[in-house]
Amino acid sequence: MTVYADILVIVNLYIDYILLCCVRRFLRLQTTGIRLVLGALAGAFCSLSGLLPLPGFAGPILGGICALAAAGAAFSPAKPRLFFRCWLCMWLFSFLLAGFLLFVTQFAPPGYFALVGGSVYLNLSLPLLFFATCLAYFLFWALGRFFLRDSSPPLSKFQIEHQGKTVSFFAKADTGNALREPFSGLPVVVCQKKILGDLSPPSLWELSACNPLPSGLRLVPFESLGGRGLLPAFKPDRIIQCPTGRELECYLAVTDTPLSAGEFSALYNPELFPDENLS
Repeated sequence: MTVYADILVIVNLYIDYILLCCVRRFLRLQTTGIRLVLGALAGAFCSLSGLLPLPGFAGPILGGICALAAAGAAFSPAKPRLFFRCWLCMWLFSFLLAGFLLFVTQFAPPGYFALVGGSVYLNLSLPLLFFATCLAYFLFWALGRFFLRDSSPPLSKFQIEHQGKTVSFFAKADTGNALREPFSGLPVVVCQKKILGDLSPPSLWELSACNPLPSGLRLVPFESLGGRGLLPAFKPDRIIQCPTGRELECYLAVTDTPLSAGEFSALYNPELFPDENLS
């Protein structure tokens, strides 16, 4: 089979994008689609290394390097532990895909697709590949338009009133946010620090010089795929869900980490508010 470099790059661009989407969903990362495309491009161009005359044992190593390039372009900068998990997941998903395709090749007619190094190659002409791309895009668009419109929970608008100041922001429901303030047991809403402006409490570095903590501040422990740590939190004078006007009894923790590409600025768990209908 003759392998064309342009077809090899385009096919692996699609495949790496799908794999990166799987990694993002599996690790519950907040990564934009543009970053995933950049990661897929990096992985696609790395697939050209499969055309080199390398020994068979170099395949897994080459796959690890390609996975590292794709994960680096899509998910960096990140904490070393989190980035290692991103790279490892990308590598493992690539192995699983390669194993599945090796199984399929036992039954597929020869000459249609093959594994080139650690990359996938489909023996399609550019016009046919373009047509298949348009068809796949239309099918995914139709699926999302008619069947998955309500798959994502709607955003809720919160209004914070504290020390005579008011701040509003949008929050996304996240059942994985099980944080509670250790002493009161109240739920914790996690918010980006920059959205609060002057209402934001001091950072952990600033609080490390304070003994005891300033009045009203708490340190909420958390554990995620990126590691463990503490989030500074405070209890606002009022926190209201708009437009219902319901007042919520909770703490507000702040983080410097962006939670989205701009769609929302906070995360809350509606299951932690059993007396309120926040969905």
